[in-house]
Amino acid sequence: MNPLLLRKVLCWPVCVACAALVGCSGGTEQAATAPAETAVAVDAAQASPATEVAASPPPAPAAAEPYAPPFGDRADLFAPPTRSQAAVRSDDGSGESIELKGFVDVGGLHAVLAIGGVVAPVPAGAEKYGVQVISISPPTAVLQRGRTRWTASLH
Repeated sequence: MNPLLLRKVLCWPVCVACAALVGCSGGTEQAATAPAETAVAVDAAQASPATEVAASPPPAPAAAEPYAPPFGDRADLFAPPTRSQAAVRSDDGSGESIELKGFVDVGGLHAVLAIGGVVAPVPAGAEKYGVQVISISPPTAVLQRGRTRWTASLH
């Protein structure tokens, strides 16, 4: 007989027999554990109810505390925090305002500045739009335009 034909003919019956054996083995484990569980249930039913009550006292009810929101003084939680006017500096000569918006640390610490409405990250020692960042120490940065030097802060 051809080996391929023999393989095709015997493959399915062997697979079905293996599946039946695997399925049968799972049922015997359940049957073996079922009597033990019923024996435990019978023992629990025979135990006196007085000993069970004495062993576990009822839990005390939890005291209800009033909820206090973390930012109770803010009316609109999604509004950005207000900034003081000291954070914005206007130069009388050019009419451009300079505001420290924040700090980023991508390949080095940069101060995020809004210069005349244009937002740009500037590293320490670099200059952009005529504004030089002298040093960065969050939450402050020392800035310079021309001969004027000042410390900008986020607070």
